Amino acid sequence: MGRARFELAVAEPFELPLALTGHGWYDLAPHRYEPGAARFETVVAVTRGAAERAYDVAVEQRGAKLRVTIEGDGAPPLAARAAVRAALRRILRLDHDFAPFWKRCAEWPSVRWAARRGGGRLLASATLFEDLLKLLFTTNCSWAATRLMAQRLCDALGAKAPSGRAAFPGAAACAAASERFWRETVRAGYRARGARALAHRFAAAGDGTEDAAAAFEGGDVTTDELRGRLLALDGFGPYAAGQALRLLGRHDDLALDSWCRAQLARQLGKRKAPSDRAIERRYARYGADRGLVLWLELTASWHGEAGDATASWLADHGGR
Repeated sequence: MGRARFELAVAEPFELPLALTGHGWYDLAPHRYEPGAARFETVVAVTRGAAERAYDVAVEQRGAKLRVTIEGDGAPPLAARAAVRAALRRILRLDHDFAPFWKRCAEWPSVRWAARRGGGRLLASATLFEDLLKLLFTTNCSWAATRLMAQRLCDALGAKAPSGRAAFPGAAACAAASERFWRETVRAGYRARGARALAHRFAAAGDGTEDAAAAFEGGDVTTDELRGRLLALDGFGPYAAGQALRLLGRHDDLALDSWCRAQLARQLGKRKAPSDRAIERRYARYGADRGLVLWLELTASWHGEAGDATASWLADHGGR
């Protein structure tokens, strides 16, 4: 087994645990992380020609740098290190400039903590295909079911790293699998058809990482246009499309779902959440940041912060 190490610089403020636990992706295969821990582990598959190898990857923070350790069968070549570096930059959102957002957060009391600590990074996946497939796995089911679907898929089709853990499979491997595989092995239920359609769409682009992703990641596409493209995917409704927009750095969609509404009701001490129209009016002031501000207010307690929506909401409504 071979090992390599390198460092990644991060824009401060940056807290690795905060970057990892902005939402639940850290809990899905191939990731491994215990909230509060100093070490994040995952598996990254690297393709060279017709060969695919998987590498165990560990990340720890050292001040303004991340220390990355790669382990594989034999010394990881420079191409593998470059591929892991690129994967981590996407996973940890290192290429997204949050500085303007943090500057605005400093003026908004309920999310001022995000400016101080670097909040707002939502953990992504190594590829857009992985993000979209995992989102499909979250629709109309429990989180436990989502975890199992992701794990079964990795175990069945993913390349194995020296640890024995598997990487998330690429679009080509997923496209080659039958609908029976998705229903009986992954146990994706009605999502099987959508999973196959998504895999075929990305696999048809060649290596599944360039052309298909460009339709969703292009900077010249408006949020409304992008939402329409996401909603056109088999199995994607407003919830999945809204979550995908967040992961793509489009924060102007509130992405309201049953969890958001229930969490807001709890914070307000109400049995029922305000209407969606009322929520939209409340967050309109935050413009293109409104979806991320809502999310940070609802999840502040996850990070030991008290900056929830309650005080600002009640102030807007005369204490009601």
